[in-house]
Order: sequence, then structure tokens, then C-alpha cells
Amino acid sequence: MNYEEAVGFIREHKGSGISLGLSRMRNLCGRLGNPEKKLRFIHIAGTNGKGSVAAYISSILGVNGYYVGRYVSPVVFEYEECIQFEDSRGITYISRELLAELITEVADAVSEMERDGQEIPTGFEIETAVALLAFVKKQCQIVVLEVGLGGREDATNVIENVLASVITPVSRDHMGLLGDTIEEIAAEKAGIIRENVPVISLQESPEAEHVIARVCSEKKAPLTIVKKEEMHPVRMDLHGSVFSFKGENYSTHMTGSYQIRNACLAIEVCHQLEDFLSFDEEQVMLGVREAYWRGRFEVVSTRPLIIVDGAHNESGIKALRESLETFFPGQKIHGVMGVFRDKEYDKMVSVMQPLMQDIVTVTAPTERGLPAEELRTAWENSGISLTETAESVNEGLKKAIARCEEGGLIVLFGSLSLLGELNWR
Repeated sequence: MNYEEAVGFIREHKGSGISLGLSRMRNLCGRLGNPEKKLRFIHIAGTNGKGSVAAYISSILGVNGYYVGRYVSPVVFEYEECIQFEDSRGITYISRELLAELITEVADAVSEMERDGQEIPTGFEIETAVALLAFVKKQCQIVVLEVGLGGREDATNVIENVLASVITPVSRDHMGLLGDTIEEIAAEKAGIIRENVPVISLQESPEAEHVIARVCSEKKAPLTIVKKEEMHPVRMDLHGSVFSFKGENYSTHMTGSYQIRNACLAIEVCHQLEDFLSFDEEQVMLGVREAYWRGRFEVVSTRPLIIVDGAHNESGIKALRESLETFFPGQKIHGVMGVFRDKEYDKMVSVMQPLMQDIVTVTAPTERGLPAEELRTAWENSGISLTETAESVNEGLKKAIARCEEGGLIVLFGSLSLLGELNWR
């Protein structure tokens, strides 16, 4: 296959939707020579912050001399970003040539499964297998692997050689697949915990923390909880933050009050791995400072001031609100929002409503997108009278810019899929 055919193959199989379970993935990996057994992993589950925590960990490892593979889901700007490599020279994406070669190899294995009358892997499972092959091919020393959905039955959970399991804050999301309560969802996330493998977690919910602690006890997995009392902001602005964690000062260029929590979790992960890996503390500080992750309270324009944030559930929206209240108290905020129909968008609207001057709604540019008119109705029901819809993200942004002429700032939020549509890149 050439590149276009290969990516088309992945997209065709992604159209079949989500189907949790490990049997297909184990079958596929077996036919590919079990690449998951040839790698070492840091495995990350959780509802919010996985991408940022992974970016910090990968950056810290890279500046400390390791060649790191990183699997990112979902992609936002270009398909190749799903498979990344990082070392002291920075980040590179998988080449189109290698991607096409490896997708072809996996497609052949999928065809064998089909001929044998066995269940066909999902698009995400195929993509995960491609990533594992790529990390073996490029001889990655460590792989930072984000869970796609949940944990226990996620395709990434076929891996074996795990150095640490990381669980970011758990909140309500994907309830139809993972459970209706925090405890049920946390139990699915805790499915990545392995016997005697260290677990590092930061939780805002006591219920989630209790579930994780119980599973760690059952599996004799050493548990380290990162606590808010251990982290202290020194300075925060739109250029990043300076903060202290366990008596040491760090800085990050990633904006948003929640990034301090993400950075501290990543720092603790590296500290807990000092028996297996070698870290220089100054290089840890450098790795935190140089980490970068698009679309998380990111300033994309200063005139007018435009911030984009991929917050797409109630917990993420609360973190976005916290940052807005920290940096822009009392200012007019003009919103552009699009969201998936399976999200608790009424709760997201309720959280943001007190801050918003007006709102433009758009349909998130995927088949799961909630129609802009339905989202507009939710905002009107919340008490916001200045609402309108737009046909596209960029049209919505133009309408918000027109309103911004009277002052204030613009926030684009609701789904990471919106960010890939913007023409400011």
C-alpha cells in the first residue's frame, strides 16, 4: 500500500466503532511476532490529563538521554502524530513511508485472521499494533503508552513489560462503556495495574482513589499518591508557570493552572523509576520546561486574544473554568463550542455559563458531532441570550472575533476535533 491507501485502510476499520476486549489484539500481535514483548512501557490511564502527563514524561526521558516512543490518541492535526519519537534532539513523527510499510504488514495479518474466520480487529487495535511495530523497528528504549478508552479491556493492555502504571484524575466520561459511577469507571482504569508494578496516581475524587488503592493492595503494587499539598504555584501567567514540588522549583511553558498538577504527576513518575532508569535532576527540570502539548489552554492569537482548549467533559471543563478565573477574573469571554453528542454537554454548559458573555455553537467535525442547533438550545436554556450557530469552526471563530471588538477574549472549547479544523496553524 502507498500512504493514502494505508491511512484509508485504518479509517475504514475505524468506521466499525468501539469494541472493547483483548482477544482480537492478542491474536493480531501473535501473528506479528508479539512486538509488545520486545518493549518496556510506562502505561497511562485516566479521564483527563493523559496527553499532557505523557508529554512531560516523554520530554523528561528524552532530555535524560533515552530514545522514547510515544503513542498518542486521538490525533488532532495530522495522522502521523499518533506515533512519535523523542530524544535529546526533540520530537519527530513517524514517516509516511514507514507508516505505510507497517500498516501493510498489519493489514496482511488482518487478512489472515479474516481467512481463518476469526473476529477482525477494530481500527484502534490495528493502529495500536502498527505503533508497537514502529517502536520495535526504531529500537525505542522506553514507550510512553496512553490508554485509548478505559484500561482493563483497552487494546494497549496487552503489553507486559511495564515499568510503571500511571492513573491521571478519573471523572465521568464514556459512561455507556465504562460504567455509570466514578467507582465503576475507576475500576476500569485500574485494570492497567499489574502485580508488583509501581502505580503513581493523582486523583480529585476520594471514590476513585479508594478503588485504585484497593486494586493496588490486591495486586501488591506499590502505590504513590501525588497530593495537592505537595505542589505550590509560585507564578502563573499566559507564558506558563513556576511552581514548587516537594521543595524543588520547576517551570513549564504549558499554560493552565491544571498543568502544574500534570507536571507534578510526571515528575513523581520519574522519581519512582530511579531504581530502573537514570535521571539527572537538572535534566528533569529541563524536560518539564521543554514539554509541549497542543490545544491545552493554548494561546493561538494575542490580537484578539484567542485561547483553545480541548476540554470535552465535565471535569475538563471545570479545569478550563479554573484557569479562566485565575487569568481573566471579571473579563468578558466570548465562546465558540462544539461537542460530541455522547458527552454530558448540559453539565459542561452549566459549568461555563457564569463566565460567558455570548456563545457561537458549531457541529464538531466528526460523525459523533452534536448538531450546532441542539447545543445552541442548551445554552439558551442556561440563560445565555446572545447565541448563534456557525457552519464551521472557522466561521464560528470569525463571528466571535466580531463580538470581541468590544473587548474581552475568545475561548474555543468542547472537543479536540475542533482544533484540527482551524486555519491558524
